[in-house]
Amino acid sequence: SVDSCLPAMTEFRRASSAVEALERLVTELAGALAAGGEPSAEAREKFVEASSKLKEVLPVADKMRRKCEARAELEAIKAQLREKLPGAPEEAVKVAQELVDAEGEGCDTLMPLLSKAHELESVATYGAKMVEKVLDLLQRFDVASSHLESEFAPKLVDAVAAASAADEARRTEEARVAAEAAAEAQRKAAEEDKKAVAGLLAENEQRLQEQRAKQEAEERQRLEEEEKRRQAEAALQAEEDALIRAEQEGEMRLAEIGPDPACGEALAAMLAAPVGPYRAAVEGLHGMLGGIAAEPEDVRLRVVRVANEGFQQQLGRRPGVWLFLRGVGFEVCSRESLPSGLLASLGLSSGNASDRFLYLREPNMMEAYEEWLTWHERIKGVAGFLHGLERLAFQRTAHLGQHGLDVPA
Repeated sequence: SVDSCLPAMTEFRRASSAVEALERLVTELAGALAAGGEPSAEAREKFVEASSKLKEVLPVADKMRRKCEARAELEAIKAQLREKLPGAPEEAVKVAQELVDAEGEGCDTLMPLLSKAHELESVATYGAKMVEKVLDLLQRFDVASSHLESEFAPKLVDAVAAASAADEARRTEEARVAAEAAAEAQRKAAEEDKKAVAGLLAENEQRLQEQRAKQEAEERQRLEEEEKRRQAEAALQAEEDALIRAEQEGEMRLAEIGPDPACGEALAAMLAAPVGPYRAAVEGLHGMLGGIAAEPEDVRLRVVRVANEGFQQQLGRRPGVWLFLRGVGFEVCSRESLPSGLLASLGLSSGNASDRFLYLREPNMMEAYEEWLTWHERIKGVAGFLHGLERLAFQRTAHLGQHGLDVPA
């Protein structure tokens, strides 16, 4: 379909551009090495750039290769279905599905092939023409990769390492010289400080009185600032306590009425906020659920650190949001209960042991496809509803302007 072709074409164009860049670098590297002898600085730079580009393209190439393999396997499954169906129909999957649905003769032998075909259709997103283009592109990538790894790497790996060692030695020497200069500057500064102290000791009583008055004013200001910080911390703690109570009440309510009613009740609770925060909360929830619906395999979209200030400002402190997310299916997890390696991939491996996370688990599509499909359809449905709610809220409140964002929703 047109919808499935557009992402494939975008992916292909990006990969094609990257492969062309890799080919250009390999060609330029070959030219830089044509003179023979020790590799030049230009050749070393080209090699490092080409190696970096190769690492960038490799995951994309592997992904495209898997899609091509899936397409070939799907076509083979279709061919097997045609052999088993009367008349060898062109739309073998559709005809086989109709026969299985009708529990016709031979449906038991068709079901494993049909199940495998449905499974492959979600992966084999390339059409036949696109497969030809991708295979040609992968062949070019393999050729460029082979040149880089088999012809140029043996000549340049040691040279690049030696150049890096020389650069490190240079940087070390520069750091030593800079440290000596800093020590000398510090010594001179200490001497100047001594002179300044001597000058201060020679000043008259009036200057001392002024200094004491200034210190007293600064002390008063410090105490005032400490009191403000204390009050701010107390207010923040009160807000945190209120959030904890809201979470506890939300958990009890979720257990009482179940997920879907909890989502509806949560949306109603959000109306307690002013128009501006209400629209921001609906927009934030739509962005979160819409992203998950579009890319359910991206686990980074399905985990949120509860203490994240950005999350708290837009969603966490809003009434009803916690109950809504729990109703959608987000679970409250500690660091230990999250999937292994997830926090490291998000750059959160060094956080506090007491951190809590909201995590939306995805059913295993390969082992429980129907369960996964039901889960995904529900996420898409919730995201679509939020999108409509977001548009409706804007239409109903846009006439209020900026001054009306504090009006109760």
